[in-house]
Amino acid sequence: MYYIKRAERTVNVFWESVAIEIEKSIAKLKSEYQNKQKPVYFDFRDACNQWVKRSDKYTHLIHRYPAKLLPYIPIFFLFDPKCQKKKGYLLDPFAGTGTVLLEGITHPYNKMDALGVEINPLARLISKVKTTPLKTSVLEKKADDLLAAISKTRRQFEIPQFPNIDLWFKRKAQRDLSRIRYHIEHLRDSNYKDFFWVCFSSIIRRSSLADPKIAPPVVLKEIEYSDKKQTEKVRKQILEKQNPRSIEYFNEEIIKNIKRMNEFSNVMKNESVKSQIVWDDVRTLKKGNCAYKGQIDKSSATNISGVDLVITSPPYINAQKYIRTLKFEIIWLGLMDYSELIELDKQFIGTERIYSDDYSEIIQVGENIADNTIKQIYEKNKKRAGIVAYYYQSMATGMKKIYDALNPGGRFVLVVGNNLVLGKRIQNHKILKNIATQQIGFNLDFIAKDEISSRGMITKRHETSGIILDEWVIVLSKN
Repeated sequence: MYYIKRAERTVNVFWESVAIEIEKSIAKLKSEYQNKQKPVYFDFRDACNQWVKRSDKYTHLIHRYPAKLLPYIPIFFLFDPKCQKKKGYLLDPFAGTGTVLLEGITHPYNKMDALGVEINPLARLISKVKTTPLKTSVLEKKADDLLAAISKTRRQFEIPQFPNIDLWFKRKAQRDLSRIRYHIEHLRDSNYKDFFWVCFSSIIRRSSLADPKIAPPVVLKEIEYSDKKQTEKVRKQILEKQNPRSIEYFNEEIIKNIKRMNEFSNVMKNESVKSQIVWDDVRTLKKGNCAYKGQIDKSSATNISGVDLVITSPPYINAQKYIRTLKFEIIWLGLMDYSELIELDKQFIGTERIYSDDYSEIIQVGENIADNTIKQIYEKNKKRAGIVAYYYQSMATGMKKIYDALNPGGRFVLVVGNNLVLGKRIQNHKILKNIATQQIGFNLDFIAKDEISSRGMITKRHETSGIILDEWVIVLSKN
């Protein structure tokens, strides 16, 4: 027992030394920014990589998702002394699939109860599964029973209908996916059932005829590459997609994801912190309950308060097409039908689906750079100007909700990129910083600039949005 306690003290001393180093880095960033009054280059991966490694760690890679936040950013700021030894929440109001939430509850030095808000129902489901510890022995038993039931049945099951399903899925894939779907639906215990829904979702793109490398679905076609190995690889993929092995893929995903869940659950043993997906839209921020399949129970919703730290990366203006990219998964899981997807797409912050009344005249948002940018875009394309204005209006509404939820002294870390609209680079970091400080009341501590490199992120978000090379990390606080 003596040696165990000594080992624990040694570990704590190590992480305390890391926290001291990061405190120094934060102080230096703040000083440099105040002296130069412009963003300071800083590599968050490099700053944390000497202490923690992130790739296929815990449940981070349980499901693919476009434009995921770099995990080193939440790791870094959770070491911040301003956020330590507090009992308030960590909040991610654009939670995606839960990168921030997972890092919050598994952090080696400063674990925090985490709340997530996410408008995409599939992302809510993934985030819930990713941050909910499950018993490996129970998963393995349920997996064996599920796969046995799937293998024994040969009858036809209901296939979801959506436009051009036969263009995207061979008949064999449709039959096999519908078999898997039927048997998952007849499982008991929603948390374990949701785990298998995520495994199912993660094989749908592979079972389709879509190119695995392109986010919005495009049929995979044979192309002659200068690299013969790459050409041969694509040919093999095309052949496999003509005769997909969906049930085999499902089995493979279950094995990989049980291993990930086992690692995550082990690190969460004896931990009292937990993560919850609580709402769907930051503009109406409340605290509900995440139910089966990531649906939000709003029947007894309350206001969110008691937040000490917010770390988030909102969508960009008319950039990533989340619904278009993940429509097959959402429909196959029965989260929404095709018509509901279109309506959901209109609700996204950054959407291109706005009404003509929203751009019949120039809309001003009360921030000089944004208003001048909107006027310039309006002269070329009224709808694009309306999209930009709607984005900043939505972000202002959301940031006000975040401000209200934060405790005094709380910190808000906002990670944004500057994409192109009609060939014009939008100064997103400056505009959002100004809205946050001038209109809402946040204090600006500093802005860091981090180069995007090999993060599994789609840096060309849209054909008119250009390549996004850097992320701006805006660090704000509340008095």
